[in-house]
Amino acid sequence: MGLLSHPHLQFREHVQQVLRAMEGIFTWHTSFVVTERVQRQCRVLARVHDLGKGTKAFQHYIRNPDAFQGDRREKTHTPLSVLLIVLFAQRDQWAPLETLAMAASSRGHHSELPTMDDLRDIGGGEMAKLLKRQCSMLHLAELKEATGMPVDDLNFNDRPWAKVRTFLDKTVKPVFDALPLEQAIEFRLEVQLLFSILLEADKAFLAVADPITYLHREPRVWDPQWVDARIGCPAMTPINELRWKARQALLKQIDQHTSKRLFQLTAPTGIGKTLLAATWALKERLSITEQSGVAPKIIVVLPFLSIIDQTAKEYEALLRQGNQHVDGSWFLASHSLSDRQYALNMEEEVETFFIDTWRTELVITTYDQFLLTLMSPKARHQMRFHNLCDALIILDEVQSLPCKLWKPLERLLSALTNVGHSRVLFMSATLPSLLAEAVPLLPDHESFFRACRRYRILFRAREKMLFQDFIEELQRRLPLWLRAGKRVLLVLNTRASARAVRDALEDHWPCECRHVPLLFISADVTPLDRLRAIQQIAMGGPCIVVSTQCVEAGVDIDMDHVIRDFAPLDSCIQVAGRCNRAGNQERGTVEVVDLVAGNGRRFSDMIYDPIHLQETRRVLSRVQQVNEEDILPLIEAYYAALAEKKNLGNEHVERFARWENDEPVRDMLRGKEREEVTFLVLDQDARLKQDMAAANQLENRWKRREAWRKLSGRIARISVTLYAKKGFVPEDIAYPLYGQWILKDGYYDPRRGLLLPSDDNDPGVVIL
Repeated sequence: MGLLSHPHLQFREHVQQVLRAMEGIFTWHTSFVVTERVQRQCRVLARVHDLGKGTKAFQHYIRNPDAFQGDRREKTHTPLSVLLIVLFAQRDQWAPLETLAMAASSRGHHSELPTMDDLRDIGGGEMAKLLKRQCSMLHLAELKEATGMPVDDLNFNDRPWAKVRTFLDKTVKPVFDALPLEQAIEFRLEVQLLFSILLEADKAFLAVADPITYLHREPRVWDPQWVDARIGCPAMTPINELRWKARQALLKQIDQHTSKRLFQLTAPTGIGKTLLAATWALKERLSITEQSGVAPKIIVVLPFLSIIDQTAKEYEALLRQGNQHVDGSWFLASHSLSDRQYALNMEEEVETFFIDTWRTELVITTYDQFLLTLMSPKARHQMRFHNLCDALIILDEVQSLPCKLWKPLERLLSALTNVGHSRVLFMSATLPSLLAEAVPLLPDHESFFRACRRYRILFRAREKMLFQDFIEELQRRLPLWLRAGKRVLLVLNTRASARAVRDALEDHWPCECRHVPLLFISADVTPLDRLRAIQQIAMGGPCIVVSTQCVEAGVDIDMDHVIRDFAPLDSCIQVAGRCNRAGNQERGTVEVVDLVAGNGRRFSDMIYDPIHLQETRRVLSRVQQVNEEDILPLIEAYYAALAEKKNLGNEHVERFARWENDEPVRDMLRGKEREEVTFLVLDQDARLKQDMAAANQLENRWKRREAWRKLSGRIARISVTLYAKKGFVPEDIAYPLYGQWILKDGYYDPRRGLLLPSDDNDPGVVIL
């Protein structure tokens, strides 16, 4: 009987399947990315990455994994594969960096790309003893027959496991260490490309029974004219006139810079950046397809789930303009709230694989998912990496990222445009100084800011204001707003302070104005209720909205008046973009106050970085009021100060390039995780309990895992998460069910959110 690679698959068949899958992936990319060298290296990887499966121990294990009684260490195969790869490299004089790429991809294809130290460690200690035993167990003739690699010609004398470390230290590492930083970054991305192709090809034919379905890509034609049809012929109001001018300027820039790969779009809020970006992407896609014969994937990256929802609807509207049926082949939304559905009547395994590998023409995703795909070494994230190559990438609201990610994003995306031949668009109303060489799609963006006269920001933050005084002021102003039919947005810095304001307003609501909604948007309410509130606001009509930062950037709502607790300047300006957004009224007012809790501590200090707050106060030190048309110089001064004083993440760039351990991507985005507890509001999804029970009863653990993954979006939509204070006991308000905490009756109100038993609305006691 021949060697096996999987319980029901011959080793030689698996190698041929991986090779065939790779050939399919090659056709999805241009020759700029998948060069002849990349193809050659991939084909070698297909043959060598599983060489370690040729031992007696692994073959005994794979024939009946559940019954295996031997030493489980002896059936491991990736370290032995690395040993054999290095022996081939020594014998055939492979280039040092090519050897490193092959060894690292093989070592990590079941876990993650190794650090340089991890790779070197296979030559010593207990690992050396294990490799010695495994070398004596190799079925050399059968392994040669299955892979086509002449393993029987290799020299296993003189402790070859020790030679691995010597070769890496003496031959490979000096060449790697000598790479200048820019070249080291590009080399790391080149390795990730090989790794990504291997990872997808390694799993493809195990997940997709019909290879023709998998290998054949029929690109969907996203027609740029759909954007024109979507815009139509709106009334030429001042804001629509600006939108028209911005679109003409953008089209001109696209035509003039056909060979450029880095772009930026800085424009005032409300000017239609989503459709401007869609215009750029669809026109670039059409042009590139005509030139190369390969249609680039479009990847739209957004910071907040509320923006993803409205952006997805915009792209759905474009498809409707083209009379197209929307399914996963056109676009996928990849985030925690998304339904894991690709197309009707699709086999579950195929659907799962297509979703996990972004097998679509357009992906709308979060910064979490994008940065994990770009930077995380883990195999489950890297499997998607090749999708970032030959892609059109739109990064919206990039200023929402922590400063320590600015340099990694700048350096890695610049390298990606070379290695991956991708094109990248940064866009925001408040764009930090990233990628100075990026082509501005609105080169005279200052004129667009100067032309906007929709609001003024009144800074009342020179003196602190007690929170209770603020509430009393709001209660006095509330009847005036309601009787005038105003749309008012109040943005607080903490969930507790937002809840306290909301409840105080409800207690003083005039009886004759009960028809006017009081809407609450906070992490205290489920995403489902937040989206419902945003949709109700967007419908128009008088309303009072109390929110945390959830509505700050990108949410398309239009308010008459805004009051915001003090925050960094970019946050203040982003929320100001919700005031008189359409420009249909006289200039609106945005008030910024500086609220303090009863203990004298500022709420802004509880949430934001002190340098951001300090620089905001410095920039505004001589300003009491600023009109929208005068905002831009303040923002530029603010970002210039941050660039001087903040850690922009150069150390993360260095660690990435040099293959060193680094802080996890999610920690870079949010800081280290605090203890958190998530609760489900089960009555918001009547069938979920039944579907969780069905998923939990599946005996096959892989099917059970996928069933839970399919439920994850529904679970997330009805969840509320809090960072628990010391002494908090979840059992007081919830009961466990299938590994989830289910809120008991009485602890959630769609109008007010999560209700804790000790919740006295003390804004000085914050559950963030």
